[in-house]
Amino acid sequence: MTTDATIQSGTRPLAEQHFTALCGVHDTVFAQPPFAWVPRMSDEHADYLRRLMHDPTFALVVAEHRDDPIGYAVGHRLPPDHGWWNDFPDPLPEELTAEWEGRTFALISLALLPPWRGHGLGSRLVRQLLADRTEERAVLSVQPTAAATQAFYRHLGWQKIGRKGPLPNVVPSHWDIYLLTRSHAV
Repeated sequence: MTTDATIQSGTRPLAEQHFTALCGVHDTVFAQPPFAWVPRMSDEHADYLRRLMHDPTFALVVAEHRDDPIGYAVGHRLPPDHGWWNDFPDPLPEELTAEWEGRTFALISLALLPPWRGHGLGSRLVRQLLADRTEERAVLSVQPTAAATQAFYRHLGWQKIGRKGPLPNVVPSHWDIYLLTRSHAV
């Protein structure tokens, strides 16, 4: 099945070209268990993606089948003043939380329609998204209920750093944070 899929990398023009379809893939994937979902998340994701597309470090990888997006991975470089390392119940070590320009890439979202899972396409999306990155590490967050998603990332070499939260006005209120260093890159 994955041989029928093509993958292309890009930035804002690719995101603009597939914007509506990417939002549809996002909503289809994350509105289903085991993910926590509330209706406002659809609009929040679309607004966030629109803002993210203007970040000069924005990167996108789209998987397509017959010119229709079936999955994507998207991310950007964390700025030094980003609050990613806040809201952990127990403080993390300074050598982990210290940020400087170009240190960390954030994989913001990976979504793949259910019929396309289990054939290596998710791994290909992550690998291609990270392939040309110059940051020394990457970080991502996963909902605690998403056990299969967490197992997928661990299989690719990501290591769980901890759980952050509770986060006010965020669904879900807790997130598991994973880190991948260049020495453990997929």
